[in-house]
Amino acid sequence: MDKDILYRFFDRQASAEDKAAIKQWLEESPANQEEFYRERQFFGAMIMNSGVPENQIQKEQERGLTRTPGYRKIVRELVKIAAIVLLTATGVLYFMYNKAEEGRESWLSVIVPAGQRANVLLPDGTNVWLNARTQLRYPGVFASKKREIELNGEAYFEVSQDKGKPFIVHTDKCEIEVLGTKFNVDAYSDSEDFFAALMEGSVRVTDRSEKTNTLILQPDYLTTFRNGILVAEKITDYDYFRWRDGLVCFREMGFVQLMHRFEKCYGIQIEINNPRLSEYAFTGKFRISDGIDNALRVLQRDAPYTFKRNEDDNVIYIE
Repeated sequence: MDKDILYRFFDRQASAEDKAAIKQWLEESPANQEEFYRERQFFGAMIMNSGVPENQIQKEQERGLTRTPGYRKIVRELVKIAAIVLLTATGVLYFMYNKAEEGRESWLSVIVPAGQRANVLLPDGTNVWLNARTQLRYPGVFASKKREIELNGEAYFEVSQDKGKPFIVHTDKCEIEVLGTKFNVDAYSDSEDFFAALMEGSVRVTDRSEKTNTLILQPDYLTTFRNGILVAEKITDYDYFRWRDGLVCFREMGFVQLMHRFEKCYGIQIEINNPRLSEYAFTGKFRISDGIDNALRVLQRDAPYTFKRNEDDNVIYIE
């Protein structure tokens, strides 16, 4: 498949003929599907590393701005460079392909290491931001009547509208079903915590262990478990969701809860052996890429404690 056609499709500039050609090409073999999604990830990597916000690109498209063939050649090269930088230099993403048990459908797994984040475009055009230590698994083509994916970690979704194909997120604790919306899911399998927050649209959240424990969220509300029951409450701090910008934001957050956030983000165990620290609350933000040691040193200005790591470098002790 001509790369220019693929990039026109990723850039929402494809003609009806382009789309038909891509559809036929995808149906020819699983290898074509894998190549398609590799190129899609590369294109997304270029956007994420170029510093150009995606909404800016969309505004240009709405104003009817076009790009020359020369631009396409440059984009193709930038995409390859960005992908190489993303995969080999910073190690932001790991990709794995495997075959589904039924049929010949190919699945793609994306894994984001601790302290990193990533942006992924799904086959239907759904845009997904993945937080640190997150695993996302999805089919190369949404061939069934439902668009089903699997999530372990935290992700922010902007779901492409398709009323004929509900979008379903399977997590360790709950299932989230949507038709077209913007929402955030925090569902790490190694944590007892779970919440789903809705920005636009409507979602149904169902407890996997008790199907009758379900509710429909309205915009600006989130749901979490309270005494084993899913409950809804108003979103009071949208800064939390700025992890997509590479930030950990907190407002009047207790020290223990903040350390819990750091554990999720950096994949490290934190043991607090100073009971006085439970009296402290903090407001501020840290850039995730600056690392946990930098954050702990900054917090020391307002709270009396010391910290050290164990020999294996996987536990931080706070005294």
